Amino acid sequence: MTLDHLRRAPGFGARPGYCAQGGREWFAYYGLDWSAFVRDGIDADIIEATGDALGLHLVAFARAEATRGQQ
Repeated sequence: MTLDHLRRAPGFGARPGYCAQGGREWFAYYGLDWSAFVRDGIDADIIEATGDALGLHLVAFARAEATRGQQ
């Protein structure tokens, strides 16, 4: 998963995507490295392991895109 997925995932508000500030806070809460994610992306399994509903929503979006042949 990449920052692009985070920015484009269908959100729960008027605009798609999650905000970067919220993403940074979410990563910090779960002890994940935001800078590494921005630079290299992150394995979906790591996000899934949090069990967090927002993370699971993002993983589902990224996997659906992969199935459709998008990155």
